[in-house]
Amino acid sequence: FFFFILLFSLALNTARQRKQDSMAEDQQSAEYGSRPFDGGSGNGDGEYARPRRPTPETVSYLDGLPLDESIAAEQAKEYIAYFQNKSDSDGGEAPEYPQMISATHAALSSIFHEFASLAAEEIPSKQIETLIRISCRYSLIAKRIILASLSTYWVFLSTHRFGSHVLQTVLRCVVAECEVNLDEFDDGQEQCEGKMVIEDSYETLLKSEDGSGGAVPDSLSKLLIQSIEELKQFAPELADHICGSHVLRTSLCILSGVELIDAFTPPGATKQNTEKGEWETGTLAATRRGKFKDKKKKKKKRFNADEESGISTQEVTVIKAMKVILELHSEDFHKDADALLTEMAGVISLLDEKNKGKVLPPGELQSMTCHPSAGPLLILILRLLSYRDFHSQPVSKKAANEKEVVPDRRLVILPQEPRYSHGSQAELLVHRLLSWDASIANADGKEASAKQPFASDIIYGLSGEPRGSILLETIFRCCPDSFHDELCSVGGFYDEKTLRDYIRHGVSNFVVQVVLMTVRNKEQASRMVKCLCGIVEDGSILKVKNVQNVQSNNDEDKGDAEEDKGKPNIHRMGVVWRAFEMCATKGSSQDQEKILSALLRGFASVATTPNDDSTENEKSEEKKRKKRSKAKGLSAEGCIPHLLGLAPGTYDDQGDTGGNWLTLDASGARTLYHIFHFKERLRTEWVKGIVRIYGREDLVKIANDGLGSVCILDGLLDGPSRSVASKLLVSKLDDRISFLAAERVGHHTVKKLFRALPKMEDKAALSAELSQSLNRLGSNAMGRSVMVSCAVKEYLEGESAWKDALAKQRGMENWLEEILGEKEGSEDEEDEIKTKKRKKDKKEKKRKRSKRDSE
Repeated sequence: FFFFILLFSLALNTARQRKQDSMAEDQQSAEYGSRPFDGGSGNGDGEYARPRRPTPETVSYLDGLPLDESIAAEQAKEYIAYFQNKSDSDGGEAPEYPQMISATHAALSSIFHEFASLAAEEIPSKQIETLIRISCRYSLIAKRIILASLSTYWVFLSTHRFGSHVLQTVLRCVVAECEVNLDEFDDGQEQCEGKMVIEDSYETLLKSEDGSGGAVPDSLSKLLIQSIEELKQFAPELADHICGSHVLRTSLCILSGVELIDAFTPPGATKQNTEKGEWETGTLAATRRGKFKDKKKKKKKRFNADEESGISTQEVTVIKAMKVILELHSEDFHKDADALLTEMAGVISLLDEKNKGKVLPPGELQSMTCHPSAGPLLILILRLLSYRDFHSQPVSKKAANEKEVVPDRRLVILPQEPRYSHGSQAELLVHRLLSWDASIANADGKEASAKQPFASDIIYGLSGEPRGSILLETIFRCCPDSFHDELCSVGGFYDEKTLRDYIRHGVSNFVVQVVLMTVRNKEQASRMVKCLCGIVEDGSILKVKNVQNVQSNNDEDKGDAEEDKGKPNIHRMGVVWRAFEMCATKGSSQDQEKILSALLRGFASVATTPNDDSTENEKSEEKKRKKRSKAKGLSAEGCIPHLLGLAPGTYDDQGDTGGNWLTLDASGARTLYHIFHFKERLRTEWVKGIVRIYGREDLVKIANDGLGSVCILDGLLDGPSRSVASKLLVSKLDDRISFLAAERVGHHTVKKLFRALPKMEDKAALSAELSQSLNRLGSNAMGRSVMVSCAVKEYLEGESAWKDALAKQRGMENWLEEILGEKEGSEDEEDEIKTKKRKKDKKEKKRKRSKRDSE
């Protein structure tokens, strides 16, 4: 401990000496930092101001600083906690001001004039980012110092491998709220100790109120706007730069006051993490954006299991408002930021005032959409402009009544993207990206929308390009309802032949999935189902595994493999899953029936059959049987194993620990989930079929699998058929329920099974079954939570205590439903209520009419 204090005191003394030497050297060197950057990653015309190389002494000094953010956080917490709890303490000696933070300010002051130079070096850039995070976390004045030290060097550092990482960290940290601003912390002294440290470190750098003093102004918002304005004039060159585009993205997010976060809750999130601040577990938790490469070891190529399965690995993000410092909430800053965002969006998208409003043929802008750096930047600009326009509009009644979509990682249910309105800047950008003629699009009829001169070819081309397709998906997510329908018409998504080409392509099939996912009304859903039925019915996009025989020898497996190779179908089960999702959420009962019949006939046409080539008569009989099967279609029980890729009876002979991990087809399981939410007459056979064909151990394996429990069992127990499905599952699982109750995944199924049972007698029987395994349930946290949810202990106390516990739970659930605005109930029940009300109103009108006629 004493050695640690001695080391810091030496660092402080060295920092003060170096600050004086640096100021003297800066006065003698008039050419400092004025050399232009002549080439590199820029345009080579010498317009980028490049800082000179840092001195070896500065690099050694910075490398020798023992900076550690976690130690700084512990010292700050101890210091703050003492003064906040001073009245409760015994009056002990007050702790010293956090030495790590004091050393950080001293170091930041001493390297102020070489800050940009150090940011462009590999090893010092790591220390620089640590300095930024520690100082910005506990000081508002340090944020201004950092921004001022980078003045005139933003463009060069944006094109630098390490400097671009530093700039992104600077932009995010200077706008973030301080965990505690120690510059103004009340420590009970006449003058705040934190303010004294700041004055001692930055006295010669800060500008006073009368304008005299150093070069750092007193407005952080102005410094921030000036820094981003440096990037604006070089934005077209930075847009297609691998490093500069990332700095531009961060800058645009700062101007919009938002950030992009993961759409789904991280799987490792715990209750302990929620108690920590954003600097430790949130978006500010990363210490450094870049990573050092090990030069000795070769970089191993990561195997991507999704490449063969055709599943997109694109990260799904949502826009969230950023928590910023109080100064950036002012109206003046919002006006300046909005104006600068509009200008930068126009500059990056090559907007020319002379050609504004004109429909131009495809050119440089369209090529930018497919660029690996400029393409994601254009996508972000469109999302930010849509977000700004959406939140600037008054909330309509329709939007207020819409139910908020809850994201789900297993089901890949995505939150709704903010949509722009007509006449907004986002709409202007979309029209320019697609070379869309708004005058033709607004004409009446489908024939007029088909006369777009360039849009049809651009949509077709973008859908087949890896980056352009993501931009097209973003347009479908963000556009208004009317424009979505026009895009589908012009792009050929309502034409079966063109739609088949989209689906067969390895990239554009993901665009089709987004189109199905973002369908806006029943009319659109009906038109899409009409085109999809023929594609699904011929089985060309279905994935089928040979699930007829559970045990087969190697010769039969080889024969099946050879037979599968000869089939012309391309696996596009993602399209099938999204089609069923569309029918479940937006489609009518007729659409659901059509797509379901097409699926049954499709599996009948491609299902594997015994390979017997003994005689020609048997071949002809097989062809006739297959033709009849295709016309009729498989039953629901015959289709379910093909959807899931799981043969019935696979795990019947295995115990609690036997067998391998369960393997399910993800798209097929999600398809089955949405089938369970179809109309009652369509889903009943599927609900009963899955419980009937699979044995007890198969269902136990499904309940213990993360994907299977969410897509299959949650679809049964949370869906409209939960009363029927719960009875069937209880009788099928029987004594294995107590085993599931103590499992990490399976205990969720037991809880939902208990809640879904319609009668109290059934609930009592389940509680009685669980009460016989108290030792097992009490052995872990999962079992104990099941005991609470199913009122197992109360059941042993008596009937009245058990019923009181259930009534209390039900009251709590009703209270939560009222707060969240949600109510459990099937769509069929709601439709039945509406039908009864409509009939009652009709009878009432008829009665009044007859009474009026009689009078």
